[in-house]
Amino acid sequence: MTATASPTIGEQVIAPEDQWITKLDYAAFKQEVSDLGKRLEKNQGADDVAHIKKICLWSNAFAAIGLATMWLPPNPITVMALSLWTFSRWTTIAHHTGHGGYNRADETKYFNSRGFATGSLYKRVTEWFDWMLPEAWNIEHNNLHHYRLSEKADPDFVERNLAFTRDLKAPMAVKYAIVGFLMATWKWFYYAPNTYKELKIAEMRKLGKPVTEAMGPDNAFTLKSFVDQFIPGVNPTIWYPFTDLIKTVLGPYLLIHFFLMPLPCLLLGTAAYTNAVASLFLADIITNIHSFIVISTNHAGKDMYKFESGCVPNSATFFVRQVVSSVNFRTGGDVNDFLHGWLNYQIEHHVWPNLSALSYQRAQPELRAICERHGVPYVQESVWERLRKTVDVMVGLADNRPFPAHLERKAELKVWSSEDTAANSAALGQDVKVRAPVAA
Repeated sequence: MTATASPTIGEQVIAPEDQWITKLDYAAFKQEVSDLGKRLEKNQGADDVAHIKKICLWSNAFAAIGLATMWLPPNPITVMALSLWTFSRWTTIAHHTGHGGYNRADETKYFNSRGFATGSLYKRVTEWFDWMLPEAWNIEHNNLHHYRLSEKADPDFVERNLAFTRDLKAPMAVKYAIVGFLMATWKWFYYAPNTYKELKIAEMRKLGKPVTEAMGPDNAFTLKSFVDQFIPGVNPTIWYPFTDLIKTVLGPYLLIHFFLMPLPCLLLGTAAYTNAVASLFLADIITNIHSFIVISTNHAGKDMYKFESGCVPNSATFFVRQVVSSVNFRTGGDVNDFLHGWLNYQIEHHVWPNLSALSYQRAQPELRAICERHGVPYVQESVWERLRKTVDVMVGLADNRPFPAHLERKAELKVWSSEDTAANSAALGQDVKVRAPVAA
């Protein structure tokens, strides 16, 4: 029996997994996706604001439980409550607010991307307090990650960022141990220094200072980078002093959240204060692991596409890329979605970054139906299956799937320039500042 040959375009063989690309009506797909996004945005209003306020109530309830019981010896109820408070404040409340999901609907302007948690230490502490600096997060995530998804310039591209582990000549047990360490520490070990690096690069470009390819602006900048500078033959670019990271980014959170906030427990004795500090640190480990599982898995796996070049925002190519390089988990129901941090709607979120959390629930079945009609791969699996596939990439057992460059729509490709951060901010309806706030 003779095997059927794969189709070709010119001299290029098209793999079976990529044949959907040759059949796709890009214009029709873009029209349907764009129309749905406009309808969803137009219909946002009081219901969306009431929904995010409900999520805030749930988050605050966990905070109250955790804070009221943290003087007790560390226990699962206290630790999980504190963890879910921090987790939800980032993944659902700050995330969707920072993208502008409530800018038009919220008349109070509290849930507004222009100024939420930015501009002062007080706003950071009271609106979204975490290891990452909100101003830095806005640039790294809202701009670079969302508009350069799975490209070289995507600061969160797992396959590139884990090159050290992937290339390490060591037993697999060692590689898995490294991944385990990252799961428990990644917000302060990776996210805080790397997002702050992007803020510093944006500052440099705004001032006309050179940022060259030789400086490695696309390389992940972690706490390890400060150690690497002393290793012979390893010469990472040090984008800012370690003292600056401590003073402006990590230090305020470390001091206030872990040591000053539990001071009232001293009224009950030294042991009560020690218990509170221990519970906060245990909750931080749990939050790191929880957020790692639902965030790092969003775009990694052998069935997720990666790209050689950029593309024009909101073009047909852009919409296709957001779908085929993102993955959804189990969706539906506020409890399920709360525990996933609304990261289970990653496809919808990347297609329309500036919608509310409630809009993604409404959009999911409609966008999936559009993709199915047009033959565009829409991947939705258990978060645990996605974790397995992501870890395979992290340890070098798998790679993201290259999108065939010869099948790209050349007119919609883009070479990114230093001015594009500001342009992307305008597209999101945001006012992203490139100046760090005054440290505490």
